[in-house]
Amino acid sequence: MLSGVAAFAPTFGVPSSRTRSALSAASTMKEVRKSIGKLSKDNMSSTLSEIEPFLLNNAGPSFYSKSMGRITAKAKALGAEVPAGYAKAAKATEKRREKQDAFVKAKIAEADEAAAAAAAEAAEAAAAPADDVVTAE
Repeated sequence: MLSGVAAFAPTFGVPSSRTRSALSAASTMKEVRKSIGKLSKDNMSSTLSEIEPFLLNNAGPSFYSKSMGRITAKAKALGAEVPAGYAKAAKATEKRREKQDAFVKAKIAEADEAAAAAAAEAAEAAAAPADDVVTAE
């Protein structure tokens, strides 16, 4: 009976793996926010290269978009530019990019089908005899 009760007792002093991973992720997010806050024209490229791996691999969609917005705003205020394509292949945006790519491919296929149908209709109209034309008298 005691073992059943002990199963539900909290463990003190031993953080669970979930707690440890959440703490390490939170401290990394905190460090990224601090780095973005401390951006200057002098340390811009080095700071961006330091935080890019986190933005690419670990950041969630909300943190990624907010961080990119903060970086862009800070760069604009400093009179600098964020490198083209900076952190564009992030895991946080992968699903959205795949969905957008599928949508664009479907639209291109639709346009091709419509163009083929219009070309076929035009070919039929050109091949039809002129006898079918009714003249108004």
